[in-house]
Amino acid sequence: MSKKTSESDIRALQSLELFKNWLVKHPFIKYTGDDDIDDLLMFYLRVKKFSMQKTYESFEFMIPFINSHPDMFSNLGPADYEFTDKPNSPLIFLKNPNAEGRKICIYKMKNFENFESAEYLRRNFLTPFLFFFEMDAQLNGVVFIMDFRDVNLGKLSKIPGQMIYDSMKLSKCGSVRLKQLNIIGFPSFLKPIFEIAKSFTSAKILERINFLNDVTELPKHMDVSVLPKEYGGSSVELLDYKSFELGITYMNKIHKFDVNFSKIQENENVGSFRKLEID
Repeated sequence: MSKKTSESDIRALQSLELFKNWLVKHPFIKYTGDDDIDDLLMFYLRVKKFSMQKTYESFEFMIPFINSHPDMFSNLGPADYEFTDKPNSPLIFLKNPNAEGRKICIYKMKNFENFESAEYLRRNFLTPFLFFFEMDAQLNGVVFIMDFRDVNLGKLSKIPGQMIYDSMKLSKCGSVRLKQLNIIGFPSFLKPIFEIAKSFTSAKILERINFLNDVTELPKHMDVSVLPKEYGGSSVELLDYKSFELGITYMNKIHKFDVNFSKIQENENVGSFRKLEID
């Protein structure tokens, strides 16, 4: 057992050194801070199961994306997560994982207030991003429930197209290990949007998406005992501030990566940097 652990540690350290070497030679991503970023880089390696190719692709996409959306990712603080414990919050994080150790996040779409508010969208789409840095979420994955029951269709029809597009692109950052997505009462008028989104989504992830007519179908797909009473369980405990501290720390480090946007297209024209051999 110790030999296996030792070999795993050696592989992790070797992967980390490759990752750091890749960053040092990168043509348009540079780290400008003086913090130790080994933990952040190791996070990305774990999520991508130490596949260097997938790690490079994800990181090379994520850093420019975050740099180009400062209103979404800058100046993180309590307001970005404290709203989740309110009675009518559209976003619920359950403290207790399911039997597989997977954390659970519930979106109650009927409680969304204003899809046209940048601040409101930031809270509801950034907060899960912070939560994914937790070790349990990294190793065991996350289960999402998106509940469209009793939703205000007039409100949903006002979802900005740019928000949908950015949400799809954010998923490419690859910081979440999605194990299951259960969608309850999905409106028919949103199905064309889902068809477009499928082109951005791998076959593996599509296999993990379930469309349910009602909450009573949830037990067919997951253990509901850890869910709130409304969803067939008895859970009342929600994640607290400490569950998001690590995500805020990592995001502050990510902000210290500088991107030379003028060189991105130049490097794309000659072939992706991630495919170059780095000794």
